[in-house]
Amino acid sequence: MSNPISPLTPTQETHQKESAAHESYPHRVIEEVDVLGNVMTGGRQDETISSRAARAAVAGKWWGKALSSALNVFQKNHGAKAQAADLARAEEIEKVEHSDGILPE
Repeated sequence: MSNPISPLTPTQETHQKESAAHESYPHRVIEEVDVLGNVMTGGRQDETISSRAARAAVAGKWWGKALSSALNVFQKNHGAKAQAADLARAEEIEKVEHSDGILPE
């Protein structure tokens, strides 16, 4: 099985991050359920299953390739786009946590 993940260009990454910043409330709730499922199956906090599967696909793991290929049916290159969205959310939280002066910048 070939690798179903294609790296994003800087322009594509920026576009995906901007899209993530404007997601609807229902979409954000669904993503958090996705994150919960990821954590419950041994994944990292604040990461979606899609991002984890994309990384596994790049590492050559069969389950990552299979899940990423399945997700690509619904959205082309879904895993890479999910990673960009995860990164955008992490960067936004970092800004919020530093905005009140409790943590050093």
